Amino acid sequence: MKSNHEAKPSGRDLRFDTLRGLFLVLMTINHLPTELREVTDQPLGLFTAAEGFVFLSGLLAGWVYTRKYRSVGPEGLWLASTNRAKSIYRWHVADLLSCFVLVQLTEHLFGFCSPAVPQLFFHHPIEALGLGLSLLYQPGLLDLLPMYCGFVLLLPVVIRSLENGRRFHVLAVSALAWLAVQWAPPIDGAPLYPIHTGSFNLFAWQFLFVAGVVVGHARVSGFAQVARPSKWVLAAAGLLALYCLGVRHLHWGSLWPDATFGVLLNKPALGLLRMADFGAVAYLVAALAERFPALATSRTLSLLGRHSLPVVAVQSVAIMTLLQFPALFSTGTSRTLIAAAVVGLLFAVARVHRGLASGSPAPLGSRQPAARGLVESDGAHAA
Repeated sequence: MKSNHEAKPSGRDLRFDTLRGLFLVLMTINHLPTELREVTDQPLGLFTAAEGFVFLSGLLAGWVYTRKYRSVGPEGLWLASTNRAKSIYRWHVADLLSCFVLVQLTEHLFGFCSPAVPQLFFHHPIEALGLGLSLLYQPGLLDLLPMYCGFVLLLPVVIRSLENGRRFHVLAVSALAWLAVQWAPPIDGAPLYPIHTGSFNLFAWQFLFVAGVVVGHARVSGFAQVARPSKWVLAAAGLLALYCLGVRHLHWGSLWPDATFGVLLNKPALGLLRMADFGAVAYLVAALAERFPALATSRTLSLLGRHSLPVVAVQSVAIMTLLQFPALFSTGTSRTLIAAAVVGLLFAVARVHRGLASGSPAPLGSRQPAARGLVESDGAHAA
């Protein structure tokens, strides 16, 4: 059975952009030393906003690029994916260079090297730039966009397989790669220094993105996922989510030895319990949003979701610049005001980018009639 929103998949669902915008706000606050993190850091259990953002980015990519595949064929999809990857890489380069310049400027103007920013920028600046441009050096705040470059390049293979009816094969291969990471021995990065490819294990996090692509493809194809959710699945998801909430906020005891529990909660490798908790909460939220779509719809937050690429880039530069000055975070009031100012900056960036984008031609196949609860799709902001 098709839901009201799934019956007309040509538009872009505001609910997904709203949630993605919300996750961007939470991620931004979580990168700052503020008491607001008590509310924004893992509020619904054992996973963070990053998991939701990656999954929804995959879902929107599956939605948009499936339509591209059907309108322009395999070669057109490959061209669109590579162009998107190039665009993400250019934003990453701008991000990297901006952070580097601002960090160097701070050192020359104030005469100190902040320990809160990448030390390679100070000690070996040429090496930092060379490795950064080749994606072999991805310090904190500069490792999200490179991950998306790789994920976007997976889209032609994944979507073509889905179009050929190989959904199970796609999910199986993706899940096996994720499982292999869970039991692989940790890699000692010390001998590889200064090479650092970020805190996200690509073989693990691809599972979230690919799962999102599968859901997005299914919605374009008219398959409802939660229009009539199973009561048994809802009950199981609710129990798991409740247990994880208790572990997170009420400090309930673990059901496993500490060492095993640590593996299950591992964020870089997306531990099993972390993934299970995210899946349970995502199912519950999807069922609720399907029943009450207005609760998950905000045009203000959806603006961030639709322009996530410049928003992610700017927030990285802003946060890395601010973290160099610990005096700015000396009081609770100043910490809260700075967090609010950075979040406000995100909305300003999104509005400016929307204004700039509105004057440019739309990508091929990106403008479709809008339905109730949907807005025009913009393939340029799918992932």
